[in-house]
Amino acid sequence: MSCHKAIPTISLIGGIGSGKSAVAKTVNSFRPIRVIDADKIGHEVLDFPEVQQKIRARFGSVVFNEQGIIIRKELARLVFGETKQHQEALDALEKIVHPEIHRRLEQEIVAARSEGQVDAILVDAAVILEAGWQKLCDHIVFIECPFEQRLHRVTENRGWSAAELSKRENQQLPLSEKRKLATSVIHNDQDLESAGLQLSRFIDSILPTEKETIQ
Repeated sequence: MSCHKAIPTISLIGGIGSGKSAVAKTVNSFRPIRVIDADKIGHEVLDFPEVQQKIRARFGSVVFNEQGIIIRKELARLVFGETKQHQEALDALEKIVHPEIHRRLEQEIVAARSEGQVDAILVDAAVILEAGWQKLCDHIVFIECPFEQRLHRVTENRGWSAAELSKRENQQLPLSEKRKLATSVIHNDQDLESAGLQLSRFIDSILPTEKETIQ
């Protein structure tokens, strides 16, 4: 019988636009992997009534539309920037949403391990180190990608400028620090298949042998 610890949990980190989600999806296309998207969870958390109540109390009605839905673009304008007010606003937002995201991440990891149908669990969370969520994972993999490629992706997919990318990344740990904390580095400067194969080989290297999985 396989024990739950036989399924490793891997955090994918890297610069904004490095292709963490795309690499995870590529691996999932040719082997059984559970991908947990913290960004998606973060969006869902913004719909929680208790979270909305706290956000309205801190930021006011300006970040809500007429239907009572949070305008993420307006919220981002208030929390991402170089001023002290921006930093205080970001800290306040994180205190509201991070505990809820952490709880959901933990629940999804436990569920995936209980099902036991996958080789690994990949957690795609941009601020996993900053938020302290890395304790939920067994390994950290850094997705390496040149700035020019990352800028091209966020310009195409999100409509960001180079200034916007820099502004967002300045709110995170420096990439050099993230890289140092990683168990392994995956290069995503060629094609996705190549990056996916690199990550798949890393998964193979950390999987326990059949002997180790038998109790």
